[in-house]
Amino acid sequence: MIAPEESSYWERACQFFRSSGFAESEGSYFIHNKNTEAVKIGVRRQVSVSVGDGHISHTVAGQTTIVDTSRSGGSIFNIAENHLRKDAPCFFIVSPDIHRRSADHSIPLVHLVQPVLEFTFSPGRANGEVTYAQNSIGRQQGSTMLSIFSELPMPVHAHQAGELKPFSELAVGWVPDEDDDSFLNRLGEAVSILQEHPDGKMALTRAYERESATTRSPFELYELHARRNGAYAYSHFSCIRENVFSLGTTPENVVEISDRTLSVDVVAGTCRSGESDAYLARELLENPKQIREHRSSLKNRRNRFAPFCEDGSVHLVQEMRVKKLRNVCHLHSTFTGELLPHVSLFELMGSIFPLLGARPRELLAVADPESTPHRYYGGVVGHLHRGSGGCFLNIRNALLKEGSIHAKVGVGVIAESDAYSELIETRDKLSGLLEAIQLWEEPVPSET
Repeated sequence: MIAPEESSYWERACQFFRSSGFAESEGSYFIHNKNTEAVKIGVRRQVSVSVGDGHISHTVAGQTTIVDTSRSGGSIFNIAENHLRKDAPCFFIVSPDIHRRSADHSIPLVHLVQPVLEFTFSPGRANGEVTYAQNSIGRQQGSTMLSIFSELPMPVHAHQAGELKPFSELAVGWVPDEDDDSFLNRLGEAVSILQEHPDGKMALTRAYERESATTRSPFELYELHARRNGAYAYSHFSCIRENVFSLGTTPENVVEISDRTLSVDVVAGTCRSGESDAYLARELLENPKQIREHRSSLKNRRNRFAPFCEDGSVHLVQEMRVKKLRNVCHLHSTFTGELLPHVSLFELMGSIFPLLGARPRELLAVADPESTPHRYYGGVVGHLHRGSGGCFLNIRNALLKEGSIHAKVGVGVIAESDAYSELIETRDKLSGLLEAIQLWEEPVPSET
């Protein structure tokens, strides 16, 4: 499969972020929303709010205080929102471990960052523009950075991804949290239990970890992953703190908001990519199992968000098109609705977990034994400014933490599922990320 060529604004944004010197600075972020064709780059942390270890910390101008939540009402998202600047954009990343017994407490479970400067790159502004500055001095500094950058030549990259290597080669050096036989047994048990729940579904995950000794920039890994990954909906790179980075390319949003209009992607039903249109039609568009899984997810997602929308405003605007990624293809539908006046993105986030769970809910303990942390896998990542923005399901992602790389993958299982096919699907889904990591760890020509 040949990955579709990235628009020049994304390449220019990557070049700017690399040349800015902020790519590995705490609080910096780079996000690409393909749905809206925009890259947002935030640099120099102004405000941050983090939730972890049983408390909420609030940092302004480098000074951190612990938030007293004893008199605070609402969810942790409402509390966090109250400590943000209303006029500044906000990048956020949320771990699903906020509602699980197993968590990695060395990283924040909820992390929100507001920058001193934010730049936007888009098809009409391929050399970027300053779209937020803390003050006039910052705006002038940002304009100077862009002026210097505009003199740089456009980088040239080869976009042909070539044939994907077998998973057995890509997985060398990775340590799974359970072996294939154990995961197959869990998959088989889930399928068996779901025979008593014909409308049910379970999401099962498995974790991988490895050490990395490369000295290459973590942002280079993001570029390799995003450049080769096809029609993702959203990609992100963020420096959570020194030597801790999150990156990923997800195929779907959880919810986006623009002028009070809510838009929701539903991506469910998966087959291997790189095949003919006839194969994709047979495996996705004409496959009863894939169609039922997709429609079940669509119904569940509409039921989840309908209470937050005006009566009668929820409408299906795209039904079961094929979304093509580097290594897999999905069925993709979209619906929209008009939000009730009091509903904010943070209020919606307080109601969506677990995103990767089970229907009916009593099967959640089977689907997720909570034996290992999800870290940021299966949570949300996103951006918000002046009431508009969105959060995206954080999958096809990695956490780089002090020399270790953490990755996770999941599958949705229904009564018609085949356990071995679901095992293969996890390999297909994970292979694009593992390929990028393998390329990232290869010595660059100047090092040989």
